[in-house]
Amino acid sequence: MKTKWELSDGMERPMMESLLHDEGEVIKQSPAKSVTRHEIDGNSYYVKRSRHSVFPLRPQKYWFKECPARWEWRVAQCMQALGIPVVEHLAFCENWSNTGLQEDILITRGFDGQPLHLVDGVDALRVIEFVNRCHELGMVHGDLHPANILINPATGELRLADLKGVQIVKQPDPEKQNEDLAYLNIDFPMPLSPELLRLSESMRRKKMRVRSRRCLKNNREFGPQTHGKTKWWVRKPMVDEALGQVQAAPDAVLTGEALLKAGRTSTVGQLGGVVVKRYNFKKPLNLLKDFFRPTKARRAFQLGYHLELVNVRTPAVIAVAEHRPLGLALRSYLIMEKVENATELTDAAHDDPRLAKRLAKLIGRMHAEGFVHRDLKASNVLVDGAGEPWLIDLDGLRFSGAVPVRIAVSNLKRLERGLCGKLVDTVVNRLRFVRQYCRVTGFRPTELRNAW
Repeated sequence: MKTKWELSDGMERPMMESLLHDEGEVIKQSPAKSVTRHEIDGNSYYVKRSRHSVFPLRPQKYWFKECPARWEWRVAQCMQALGIPVVEHLAFCENWSNTGLQEDILITRGFDGQPLHLVDGVDALRVIEFVNRCHELGMVHGDLHPANILINPATGELRLADLKGVQIVKQPDPEKQNEDLAYLNIDFPMPLSPELLRLSESMRRKKMRVRSRRCLKNNREFGPQTHGKTKWWVRKPMVDEALGQVQAAPDAVLTGEALLKAGRTSTVGQLGGVVVKRYNFKKPLNLLKDFFRPTKARRAFQLGYHLELVNVRTPAVIAVAEHRPLGLALRSYLIMEKVENATELTDAAHDDPRLAKRLAKLIGRMHAEGFVHRDLKASNVLVDGAGEPWLIDLDGLRFSGAVPVRIAVSNLKRLERGLCGKLVDTVVNRLRFVRQYCRVTGFRPTELRNAW
């Protein structure tokens, strides 16, 4: 193993190497990356590691291009020379072997500040001014979220952190710089122009869709587990002994008193605080289709997490598994959170004036976020003990990005058929629903009426 170091002025290699042997405080952790904080002699340091050896062929890639640490080191020096405030970069290290770059390491000095979104009362106009000043000096960030701007609450000083992907160019593209502000606005609202706000909303939806895919990767919140011959993807914070027992024998939850539904396409049961859904083998043609695509359980797992990210109330997805002998998906399992004290929408209190508005907010939010539900029947909406509706059974859910009023109305018609004649179906509740639904989606009542 060959190690290459590059140090800033005044830094000594033994001091930097000592940080690599110090356990430190874990800030971020994944199989491929980690960030740790270290306190030595009253000074704080951050060590960022990128482990390329965990991915096949990635170590060889860096024979031909800059590694992340070297890129950030070079950009930081350029930004400091231009007067753009960044955290102080002290050293970077590359560990090479005959097969390529195994790991790169970047060391920065701690800054007495916190990410923007963790500090109350931050002047948004001052942040806009800071970003615009950086743009004037040629910066195009590309990943400008609040955690990448640190602010000292006492002095108000702002500095940039995590410069991966940042570019300094002589003639920056104004559209890309606008995207920096729009992206920052997603988690740190600012008084931007209507055009930038629309761009920010579009970027937020795209970001949430991309983020939803992390539920099927190995990271801080999700990861793989094996029980017997079945491989599961689980939500790590929810893993406990009871869940492990369910994963070891999921079919045991689908019999006897635990059984909730026994259908040809799916079987549903509950145990303790979880609900288990098994997708059964239905059509021979589906075996061929599922050979090239994720199973319904896996799609529902990702869609459920996507709904959570955009604040559409649905039971939290906990685990998913596919039983694939010879690659053929004969069965798949989805484990979800149980909604306590829940009743079906048709059995909910019809005299509660808040229910129609809450239901409209739920369905309207789903449509506004770009989801359509081809099977939006009343039995797929539960109402908990506090009167809050929950969307369940996501088999008919699909993310389209933008929902035309015609498709939205077809979903509402499906819901209306299930509620027709029920106690909750009153003229007053319909009016309450339409008013709230239009507020959430931005549709006008006349648009709904014309599409109906």
